[in-house]
Amino acid sequence: MAKEKIGAVICDLKDLLFPVEVRSEEMASNKEYSYRVVGQINGKDFLCNQCSDIYQLVANADIFPNVELVLKANNIEFTVTYKHINNVRFYADYVITDKRFAYTMKGTNDVICPMLRVQHSYNGLTKYKIIFGYFRFVCSNGAVIPVEEMKRFNLVIVGKHTEAIKRSLKQLDQMLKFFVVEASMVTKAITKKYEVLGGRMVTDLNDRLIEVLTVTGITAVENSKFNTLADITHRIMKEANKVGLGYNGKVNDWLVYNGINQYLNDDNRNIVVPEKRQETDSKVFEYMLEHA
Repeated sequence: MAKEKIGAVICDLKDLLFPVEVRSEEMASNKEYSYRVVGQINGKDFLCNQCSDIYQLVANADIFPNVELVLKANNIEFTVTYKHINNVRFYADYVITDKRFAYTMKGTNDVICPMLRVQHSYNGLTKYKIIFGYFRFVCSNGAVIPVEEMKRFNLVIVGKHTEAIKRSLKQLDQMLKFFVVEASMVTKAITKKYEVLGGRMVTDLNDRLIEVLTVTGITAVENSKFNTLADITHRIMKEANKVGLGYNGKVNDWLVYNGINQYLNDDNRNIVVPEKRQETDSKVFEYMLEHA
């Protein structure tokens, strides 16, 4: 019997905040495994990681609630979705719903808004990171930020050790204060790249999909149960023909990019960790920007 594969699970904030501590390993071990990271889940010990004596534990309780406090302190309206993988890898998507910062693609009713993704882990496999991105209301996916703008506006914050992670919350506060004041400039710079894709009409959708998937290393499945090209094409055409969205049956590179983005982020089809999906998505976006 095949083992069921499970990816990220949607949860509540409280599910991320279980008590966690570092304990000495009771068994004889080498230095690298001389300590344990142990959580308390449902009243029982849960082994999160084996580590050395130099491991610095930063609890979720010191991160996610404080991110919310920073957003609220800057009077930014948001909604949030929390996820975890096996109680050791943790993610939060803070969608900024404040209408001041929303953007509508030209000639359409396709609304996008800013989003913060925060990731952390107790097993060391997911690096602590805060990433600023964008979210499309029509399909609930996370659009990537162009690499150039990500560097230009310092829209990624990374922390490795305890003090670095604590400083990251101050950096986040500075980032948000900067964004509130300069939202128009930041949004214009980023969405300009989105509009490049939006301005390119696609005459042969199948060829464009094959090209992008091949170059970016996304495997196109084709069997009796599933067809990747058919799946993504269906997603794209559904939006192209969606009444009120404004595309009137026409397909452009923006819709193609987002069709692939949705496919990569579909939890029913994909259990790859979010950070790996984001890496692939970024390749898709950057390739499509440079190659019409």
